[in-house]
Amino acid sequence: MQLPGLIIGGGIAGLTAAIALQQRGLAVQVCEAAPRILPLGAGIWMAPNAMQVFDRLGLAGRVNAGGVPLRDIQIVDARLRPLLRTNQERIREQFGFTTTAIRRAVLQDILLGELDSQTVLLSREYAGLQQDEEEVTVRFTDGSSLRGAFVIAADGIHSPVRGQLFPEVRFRSTGHLVWRGMTPIQLRPAYKQVIMEAWGRGVRFGFSEIADGLVDWFAVVAADSIGEDRAQLKARLQRLFAGFAYPIPDILAQADESRIIRNEIADFDPISSWSRGKVCLIGDAAHASTPYMGQGGCQAVEDAYVLAQCLQREPSAEQAFAAMQQLRWARATHVQRTSRLLGRVGYLQQAPGVLRDLIMRSTPGFIIEQQFRRVYELNY
Repeated sequence: MQLPGLIIGGGIAGLTAAIALQQRGLAVQVCEAAPRILPLGAGIWMAPNAMQVFDRLGLAGRVNAGGVPLRDIQIVDARLRPLLRTNQERIREQFGFTTTAIRRAVLQDILLGELDSQTVLLSREYAGLQQDEEEVTVRFTDGSSLRGAFVIAADGIHSPVRGQLFPEVRFRSTGHLVWRGMTPIQLRPAYKQVIMEAWGRGVRFGFSEIADGLVDWFAVVAADSIGEDRAQLKARLQRLFAGFAYPIPDILAQADESRIIRNEIADFDPISSWSRGKVCLIGDAAHASTPYMGQGGCQAVEDAYVLAQCLQREPSAEQAFAAMQQLRWARATHVQRTSRLLGRVGYLQQAPGVLRDLIMRSTPGFIIEQQFRRVYELNY
């Protein structure tokens, strides 16, 4: 009997990979460290490239029904005056979808619903692996182990698998923190079904509905401007964004401080190989990027789908992993580098910040949309 493939990590990347592989008749098991799948995290944006993948997997309708398909995406100033916007109707006409904002927990439930309950193994915290010409053996911290024909590491930016295979990878900190939350609030009609990211002087605030009456938001600040102490966090955020226009002060005022999530913004330089032998990295484990393009989860979904294609088509796991990287490396690296650039531009202050705003306002919309199309067009 042929061994199944093993997927380390039961997040969006790992579950999408499991679905895509099973739809192609390939046996797989997902190994998740947590003892239970809990409704953690805030929201996520699934852009048209990810939505096209979900459509091919037969899931796009459920993802749209579980979230909010957006009609507008804007970068604005602190008064919420547009600096940059995209025509989402033109995007929909070309790609069939706009961006859908959805709770991570809802998306995870949709993906889990496509898998047999025996596919996902809980309390399997990765401890190490060994491989030979025939198979890979994965060890877990509880002393158990599993044998697989190949391993897909979908275990995130702090991937233990990558740490074992590529210990030379070093993180690049931006010096910024992102605080995320979900606020129950009814927005005025002009702000519904819209992503807005407001750029101030050295700070950013983004928000969108993820369900009627529920807004996902994030606040990005320099770590030394607010610190990491959670005491009075909400009040400190309110002071930082007090000069921003509606609905930003209202979103913060009604936020539940105990549910605000903290993340450091970091990435690492592109690595030359995403695989070693019968083990392959996908998603943030392979090419983590800063969040300024909203593409982290989308790129992971693409990885998962392309890898399943390659594993079905190629005669060996090693050849499949090489083929997958050949298809995906340029696109994922473009997102990494462009996201870094957007990060630097977005924090400009004083005269450079004023000049940035003028340039952005004067840039024709079709030029901006061309840049988005480069990301949304699938080459597989």
